[in-house]
Formats: sequence, structure tokens, C-alpha cells
Amino acid sequence: MISIANVILNSFQDLIIEKTRCRNKFGMTTERGFTLIELMVVLSVTAVLGTLGIAGFTTYNQVQILQSATSEVVSVLNLAKSRAQSQIKPSNLCSSSGSLEGYKVEILAPKNYTLYLRCNVSESSTKDEPVDEEAKVLPSDLNFGSNVSFFFPVQTGGVQTSGQIVISGFGRSKTIIVNSLGGVSVQ
Repeated sequence: MISIANVILNSFQDLIIEKTRCRNKFGMTTERGFTLIELMVVLSVTAVLGTLGIAGFTTYNQVQILQSATSEVVSVLNLAKSRAQSQIKPSNLCSSSGSLEGYKVEILAPKNYTLYLRCNVSESSTKDEPVDEEAKVLPSDLNFGSNVSFFFPVQTGGVQTSGQIVISGFGRSKTIIVNSLGGVSVQ
């Protein structure tokens, strides 16, 4: 695109020099201007090139927003998996008597997702506590396809139930797949 712009700019510069220095029939140099049609053609070409550039940038920006949101969700899933495998138990979330069972990522359509810590508070009772103070939210114009949650138990290296997360927006979608071994991939 830059090379095309340079060619057009150089052509206009040559045209300006040629148009401003003309010799009349007596051999004297005179200066002339551009006709209205020439100016309209130049403005039309500039408008078309500008419109194409803006449309391309808008599409690129939308793709980057979708990719960034997908990467953030994948990052939270991988964080839950790695904390469960390493048995990281934040002291301010689980009581000292409670044992860590694992980490859960909960997707709530249309936009929210949260990382929870699951503690065993008694022999028959568990408690999910959010790791962050507030739920994470997808950018505007992006949505999750459905409600789903993934639980990563301590030391197993996997996930209780495999599944997929669909993020859609701007006429596109990305699918995050969580397999039974806890592997996270994007399609």
C-alpha cells in the first residue's frame, strides 16, 4: 500500500511541475492551474483509497479483539490447570482446616467468566470461592455461546468434564476446546 501511495504521490508531483511551467507560443513561460475535472479525479481516487484503508483497518481491529479475548479465556483455563497441578492454595481463600480440591472456571453467557477455588470445608460440603474479586467480562460485541464450567481437580492433571467454549462476534467465532487431559486448544 505504501509503494502504491508513493507512485501516486510522485505522479502528482510530476504533473504539478509539468502543469505549472508551460511555454506559450511566444516561448515565454507561463503558469497554469488544474481543471475542475482533474481535481475531481484526484479527490475521487483519494476518497476510494481512504475508504479501502479504513475498511481494512476496521476488519483487522475486529479480528484482533476476538483473538485477544480468546487468549484471555485460554489463559484463565491454563491458570486453573497449573494451580490445581501445583496445589497452590491462597491462604486468604480457604480456611486453614479446609483442604483444596481444585480450581473451576465458570463461563456465564453472554459475557462473564470467573476463576474459582474449590475447598472442602467438611466431609460432605465444598465451597467455591472466586479467586478474583469480580468476574471477568468479554469486550462489547463478543459473546459466549453457552454456560459451561470446567473443574480441574488437584494432582490429576486433567479436567472432570471435557468440552468447548464458543466466543462469537463481528460475524466470526473462535472455539476453545478443553480435552479430558486438561489440554486447551483454539480452533
